[in-house]
Amino acid sequence: MYSNLIRDTIQMDKKAREAVEELKLKKDNLDHLVKEEETRLKKEMQHDIKLAVKELEKKYKEDIKVKLDQEKEKFELALNEIVAVFEREKESWIDSIYQSCIK
Repeated sequence: MYSNLIRDTIQMDKKAREAVEELKLKKDNLDHLVKEEETRLKKEMQHDIKLAVKELEKKYKEDIKVKLDQEKEKFELALNEIVAVFEREKESWIDSIYQSCIK
């Protein structure tokens, strides 16, 4: 009777240890899987961020080019207006300066 009880206890202990060992292996495997997934997600996010940065950079460059072209056009218009005023008024300015110097 006692030998059956001891044998049963040893068998139960053995099964419990095997179950614990199996669970430890599963846990170790899960830790490894979690680390792999974490690494994969980091790489994926870094890739997505790089793409987003490139997209924004491209958009900003296009915006800057458009703004630069607009400002160049404004500058050319202002310059042309100044040149036109100068050409139109230069004789009267020269006469005015000449008259001021003579007096």
